[in-house]
Amino acid sequence: MQEVPSMKASERRLIMILVVLAAVCAGVVLTQRLLRLQHGIERREQTLELRQMEAQALLAETDLWQQRLEWLQVTQPPMTSENDASQELLEGLLTSAASQGLVVQKKQLHEPVSEKFYREVGVTLTVKGGLPSVFRWMHQILSPESFCVVTELKVVPDGADPASVIAIIHFSRLHALAIAESSKL
Repeated sequence: MQEVPSMKASERRLIMILVVLAAVCAGVVLTQRLLRLQHGIERREQTLELRQMEAQALLAETDLWQQRLEWLQVTQPPMTSENDASQELLEGLLTSAASQGLVVQKKQLHEPVSEKFYREVGVTLTVKGGLPSVFRWMHQILSPESFCVVTELKVVPDGADPASVIAIIHFSRLHALAIAESSKL
């Protein structure tokens, strides 16, 4: 059998340098991974703290939201018939427009929309009148108790009468679910 020649001092130093260099590289790689892991944990911790703050804020507002829910349940009109609700909205708008001295040039009922917690009926009216009268009329209709909203509004000057404007307004009214339907939720 042959004997393995012993290593020279320079070879031992090179091997030692290689081992130290490998240990340093492994330490750097391990440090980077640990830093990334720490950063991820800190980010998750911040997210959880934010969620906790949001939850505490919502819990602090519980009474306010409970009062709003009770107000909705008492005040929001239920929809028993889509046709009746659409006609009621249209008739109310026409009556109030006439009382403000506005001329309704065009009216168009829209298909009712059903959402999870409410039903919506809509009508688009084209009215002509003075700008202050149009906006006073809209302001009168858009009280919170009416559950009416304007989803589209276009106001243009009337070419024939400079003192008047023509407004195309899409009104929607939100109705509560009928009692039989809401018990299914």
